[in-house]
Amino acid sequence: MKDLAIPLATGLQKVFKTSEELKYTSIRIHWREELKTVQVRIRPLPGKKGQEALAAVFIEETVPPKESVSGGVSVYDVNLEAEQRIHDLEQELQFSRENLQATIEELETSNEELQATNEELLASNEELQSTNEELQSVNEELHTVNAEHQSKIMELTELNNDLDNLMSSTRIATLILDENLAVRRFTPEIRRIFRILDGDIGRPMNHLTHNLVDEDLLELIQDVARRGVEKEREVRTREGDWLQMRILPYHIGVAAVAGVVLTFIDIGLLKTVQNMLSDRETLISSLYRAAPVGVSRVVNRTLLDANDQLCQTLGYSREELVGQSARLLYPSTEEFEAVGKDLYQQIRQHSVGTMETRWRRKDGTVFPVLLNASSLHPGNPDDGVTFTALDLSIRRQETAQIQASEERYRRLTDALAEGVVYQNARGDITSANLAAERLLGLSSDPATGRIVADPDWEMLREDGTKWPDEQHPSLIALHTGLPVKAVVMGLLNRLGQTRWLRVSAIPLFDPGKKDPVQVQSIFHDITESVETTRQLVHTQDKLRELVVFAQPTLDALTARIVALDNSSETVDAAKAWQNQARESVELLQRLIEKIPVLPTPA
Repeated sequence: MKDLAIPLATGLQKVFKTSEELKYTSIRIHWREELKTVQVRIRPLPGKKGQEALAAVFIEETVPPKESVSGGVSVYDVNLEAEQRIHDLEQELQFSRENLQATIEELETSNEELQATNEELLASNEELQSTNEELQSVNEELHTVNAEHQSKIMELTELNNDLDNLMSSTRIATLILDENLAVRRFTPEIRRIFRILDGDIGRPMNHLTHNLVDEDLLELIQDVARRGVEKEREVRTREGDWLQMRILPYHIGVAAVAGVVLTFIDIGLLKTVQNMLSDRETLISSLYRAAPVGVSRVVNRTLLDANDQLCQTLGYSREELVGQSARLLYPSTEEFEAVGKDLYQQIRQHSVGTMETRWRRKDGTVFPVLLNASSLHPGNPDDGVTFTALDLSIRRQETAQIQASEERYRRLTDALAEGVVYQNARGDITSANLAAERLLGLSSDPATGRIVADPDWEMLREDGTKWPDEQHPSLIALHTGLPVKAVVMGLLNRLGQTRWLRVSAIPLFDPGKKDPVQVQSIFHDITESVETTRQLVHTQDKLRELVVFAQPTLDALTARIVALDNSSETVDAAKAWQNQARESVELLQRLIEKIPVLPTPA
């Protein structure tokens, strides 16, 4: 609106100068072919430092007659304002003329300054010469910088050496390829897989040969370089070594790949451990199936597994037992709770526990059972328990049968006339029959319960000398593992009586054992036979003496008889010969009486 241009321009200028509110009234303007009266208020707005001044303009229509104006607010007078505006414009024009004149003078002055500048350029040329000299000094500074760069290069070299040593110290075979799949770097251990030399840096990967079995290594590398996804697998060399192979992309940015890294870790020990664990698991599984006792795993007294023997003992199928509470196996709640208290208390204290209780089969029969339990994790028994269950009803029947068999064997050995003694590997007597106790003077030590020999009895050889303890037939059989048979031994008791025995010692072995675990000794009483033999020898000696003594007499009688047959002697001579013969017979009778009479064998 053209009618408001002058009031607004004048009012804004005053408001910006004085920073006070201004109000103009009785301003006539043409609006839509009508003449209207308005008033204008201009109010300065607060602003920030450095910001252009702002003002708010309010235009309001007024109704004649003219309203009184409050004190302090200006009333707009068009003529007065027009004259004031013209006066301001004339002053600005005069100011502009003066500025223009000053500008012309400044231009003239600038022309003179340009002349001076030309002279200054000449001086600047001389300054450039001096600058050249300064560049020389800059060059020297560059040499200093170059030395610093050399120091940086040394640091980078040391860093590279550190990296090489780090890669070598890891003992991991590593091969780094660039974006063209050429060799960039490798560790010495990679020579276990590739035939590679130090001079092969930069050589393409497809020129190298490896000793991996059944592996297209180049195809795997190309796939990782193309897709940027690592691959990992277990590989085996032709020598039989197992390695963990990893093929990784060589990243130079978040999504940029510029090569491939291959690493090979020796997992031979891990494979061995895995095979051992697999064998151990197979063995445990086999034992679990073949165990002659029931085996199960329990957590919170709930059955999680059961072997065939346990199912057969109880009469349940595995499906009927797994997931059920152990209360199913007990005939009463009291027995169930007693096992839960006593057995689990042993497990918490010692990690294992043993208890005898009663179980109930599916058909309702109750039988005794021996439980042996062990926690899966000794540090936390609540993680679960493995237990074995032995049916004692069968064991008790077998025990009764064994006891009956042992009783029959004891009666049989006690009925033997020969002494039978068993000794363990240490030489201690473990059992002896009645004949052995009688022959050897054995008795039971009330303090230890062991069977011991009478310490006053002494072992003798056949010649009557003392028998060394370490050469006892039973000890020789234990040490050599060979039987010792028919050895004659004498036992001298405290009464001075000697009993002669024929001893045989037989070593006994457990199946698969090389050393004997016990020895069986059999003692025959040959005292009477030995005494008879000795008397027979004595008699034979006496007979030899008799023959030697009587032989001259017999020879004389024989000669006399021959002489009588060949002569014609008288009756008196014959009587003399008869007397001499009678004396010889009496002498022989006295010799015969001196021969001891042998005892009649029993």
